[in-house]
Amino acid sequence: MATFICRVQFLDDTDPFNSTNFPEPTRPPLYTFREDIPLINQLAGVHRLLKAPHKLDDCALQLSHNGTYLDLESSLAEQRDELEGFQQDDTGSRGKKHSVVLRTQLTVRVHACIERLYNSNGRDLRRALFSLKQIFQDDKDLVHEFVMAEGLTCLIKVGAEADQNYQNYILRALGQIMLYVDGMNGVIGHVETIQWLYTLVGSKFRLVVKTALKLLLVFVEYSESNTPSADRSHHHCGHQERLQAMVQYYGDLT
Repeated sequence: MATFICRVQFLDDTDPFNSTNFPEPTRPPLYTFREDIPLINQLAGVHRLLKAPHKLDDCALQLSHNGTYLDLESSLAEQRDELEGFQQDDTGSRGKKHSVVLRTQLTVRVHACIERLYNSNGRDLRRALFSLKQIFQDDKDLVHEFVMAEGLTCLIKVGAEADQNYQNYILRALGQIMLYVDGMNGVIGHVETIQWLYTLVGSKFRLVVKTALKLLLVFVEYSESNTPSADRSHHHCGHQERLQAMVQYYGDLT
């Protein structure tokens, strides 16, 4: 019977807008996994050992050394490639040791984010929008799930009714999303996002206009095949040269 002994920790991200990047406990216990049994059948043991605050049904397992989420329906033996380098110290001697981290599933966190954005207002909405960029920056895998869960539609709906400060926070989050291939592909397939960005070009607030123009330019430059999509979204402009000139103009004003 093959076993896999490693350190285990948990990350308290049960509230995606108030989570920490530091796994607990600082002195992780060891857990013995069976390599031939699906991880879903061993999850309760890890949860119980760590006394984690998560709901068991919402839990996922992530590898600390590469950020990969393990497939709970599969065994460790079936995911051996993901474990490459896991038991190797960062310094090759007494460096930082890696661990399997129990945390909230991506889909659960994404739905919590979207629900908070739709149901918040005032300071709560402001804090949530301000945090979005960092949330996406901390976990790139969250971007794919956010796009798949109609997160872009949520951002546009909230942004359409928001003031310029809120719009700036949404644009910052959108810029972070577009840094990733999954995020950019999501924007490409979501014409409402491009239309909203063109709408913001007509804003009376300089920073909103400048940021919207920058994102449109990133979108157009990403691939030549995107240019026709941008043109269809707004027939007055969409040419790369004009966008560059407008970005330069607003940059000179600030």
